[in-house]
Amino acid sequence: RQMKRRDSKGRVGQKKAQGGWSRASLGLLVWTFLLAVLYGVQVKAPHLTQDVSFLVNDSFASLKPMQFSKRAEDMTIELFAAPKPFVGDDRESNIRAIQSWLQLRPKPKVTLLGYEVGYDEVAAEFGLNVERRVDKNFLGVPLFNSMFMRANESKATVTMIVNGDIILTDKLIHTLKRTVSKFDHFLLVSARFDVDSIPKISSNDPKFSQTIAEHALSEGTLHTYGGMDLWAWNTNGPRLFDPVMPHFVFGRGKYDNWLTHETIAAGRREVIDGSEACVMVHVKHDYHLVEGSKNMTPARKLLGQFWSEGKKTKFEQFLNIYMSMTTGSYTNQRGTVLSAPWKLSSCLEEQEICLVKRKRPGICNCEYSAFVARTQTDPEVGTGSRVIRCGMVSKETKEDFAIQAKPSGQDPSVFGLPLTLEPLLERLALNETIVLTALNYGYREMMMSWVCNLRHLDIANFVVAALDEELYAWAVVRGVPVYLENSFSMKMNSSMLAEAVYGTDSFKQLTKMKSRIALRILKLGYNVIWSDSDIVWFKNPVPRLHSYNADLIIQSNAPDNEALNNVRRINSGFYLARSNGPTIAAFEDVVEYAKRSRMSEQPCFYDVLCGKDRSNVVGKERCEYNEMTVQFLERELFPNGITHNIWTLPSGYILKRHPDLFILHNNWIKGAEEKRNRLLEHHYHFFDEAEGLCMYPTAF
Repeated sequence: RQMKRRDSKGRVGQKKAQGGWSRASLGLLVWTFLLAVLYGVQVKAPHLTQDVSFLVNDSFASLKPMQFSKRAEDMTIELFAAPKPFVGDDRESNIRAIQSWLQLRPKPKVTLLGYEVGYDEVAAEFGLNVERRVDKNFLGVPLFNSMFMRANESKATVTMIVNGDIILTDKLIHTLKRTVSKFDHFLLVSARFDVDSIPKISSNDPKFSQTIAEHALSEGTLHTYGGMDLWAWNTNGPRLFDPVMPHFVFGRGKYDNWLTHETIAAGRREVIDGSEACVMVHVKHDYHLVEGSKNMTPARKLLGQFWSEGKKTKFEQFLNIYMSMTTGSYTNQRGTVLSAPWKLSSCLEEQEICLVKRKRPGICNCEYSAFVARTQTDPEVGTGSRVIRCGMVSKETKEDFAIQAKPSGQDPSVFGLPLTLEPLLERLALNETIVLTALNYGYREMMMSWVCNLRHLDIANFVVAALDEELYAWAVVRGVPVYLENSFSMKMNSSMLAEAVYGTDSFKQLTKMKSRIALRILKLGYNVIWSDSDIVWFKNPVPRLHSYNADLIIQSNAPDNEALNNVRRINSGFYLARSNGPTIAAFEDVVEYAKRSRMSEQPCFYDVLCGKDRSNVVGKERCEYNEMTVQFLERELFPNGITHNIWTLPSGYILKRHPDLFILHNNWIKGAEEKRNRLLEHHYHFFDEAEGLCMYPTAF
């Protein structure tokens, strides 16, 4: 070999390599070999066969391929989803997602939550289950707290909720096995990859999962770190969070962040971000079910615009934000996937998925952009700026989203807040008929039991008139179609309303508001089915009520040994009033008569319509007043609280003895607490006050 060297003058010359240099190089090579052997022996020592890197530094850990625990290998999965109705493009998206779910191994049990168009048909075709016991708001959108409870009741070892149009790949199963192997109790959350389209490949093709995942990783955009599409947790673990979950409207945001944050705050489960590892796929679409009618202004917007604009004009999103910031310890911008202390990430190790421990979760939004081709919140640098921006941070506060029961100076938009009577009637009336009740805050739990009762029967054309602002605020966040009836109730102060105990002057004044509210709606052109909230509905009575040839079809309060239309035996707690001239005129007379009377509303109805001296009575079940006909309902089908001593039957026997009942009035008993206890005794109280959810009876 030749070596270059410099002489004393800096000139470069050449000389032959000497033999001594070769021996030194050889010695260095030998020592290097011996050190390598020694290192190899140390690494393979029995006491170091564990995950050495994790023990040394818990910021990074990995498992070898297929090194799963027996718990992971024995894992069973139940997947819950609440897809949109199977109509048009939504049907195609939903079925495409379902087909991908059923290709997973182990194959999950798939349960559809709620009941929408096409659920039964699709369930029969693909072997799915349908769980109809899901609370909804008055627009028919599922409430996430009810969905969560049904999923949490699963008998599978791992339960999950997935948005209904999300395509799943085998990477989800691999991620779940890694999670189950590593953690005893966990909550896995994941965002999705958005794509414009997917390759044309059958879900039965063995390469389906790989093809879809590769396409998403190369062409897709990882969804914003603020949104999630999957929640998975083990069912045999401790409660995920401490507060009672609010009645979040599914698909309207914030429930995902609230759930993630509160689970982290509770500290009983490890929370893992699986966004990069799961590789879930979503084909872009518009948000027509959120935006509303095609004729709305402005026109439909895609996701980026929708979620960042006009939150106060979309009342369901408004309510979700309000509930998230007033329940638990959640504050705005917390509970994103970046807040998870653990992260499962794609990596170049043999197992392809590595576990990362975040030392400071959520400290930097730019972290989200470093491991995938692109995200919805890629870093941006403004022109002439030195600031790097990763996503947008909104400045929402509790004060910005306070619940107001009364409209401000401007007219409220349709379905905006506060909810008002006319838009509710326009949206909910069925065949120009509305079911109506009115209460104050003191009767909120009885009202909610009544609401749950109607939901169980799939009756949606009802409205609740709140007689105070407290009930309005309480009911509106529970998805109830409620408005503040302030045209009459505000004449009574709040203390009078709160002390409206049966038989008191306050109670009598409160009952007189009922006919005034009904009259107001009759004048708007709607038939009114009035129902006190202490009435149990066993089956839908509306078709039966409309079958009678009369203007006012009303319940009798008579005992068994009296005629239905005996003196002052009208029960104004349940009736159908038709919106026509004679009925409206009669109600106006009832309202005027009640103003002058010291009695409650009920005897005033009888004195006007049937005559104080029974002068308007016809036969044993009718009255005629001017041009209006009053028909009393059969006590065998619409009994009051004393009929046949029905409430004295043992629990579980009422429907066995009287299978044809439409309703049953819980009256002829004094006091709200006594009424509640009687309903509980017969299992006719349908509201779980602890969890704030409806209970669904199996008896009818």
